Amino acid sequence: MSVIDQLNDTKTRAFARHCYEKGSEEQLRKAAEGPADQKEMKQWDITEGEWEEAVAAALADKEVKDHPPGD
Repeated sequence: MSVIDQLNDTKTRAFARHCYEKGSEEQLRKAAEGPADQKEMKQWDITEGEWEEAVAAALADKEVKDHPPGD
């Protein structure tokens, strides 16, 4: 089961899926290191914590996809 699928909040999960589909691993890593994007938070109606959780989940799933265990 993906990390994104384990998110409880539907808006956070939807934003995480968006991040996963639209962002590269490098973009997600950079986003996770910086401050939450206020514009995206407003657009997706999520809190700063939810934004951070979504980006982290998207990055975790992207890392597994791009670098599978045993690879």
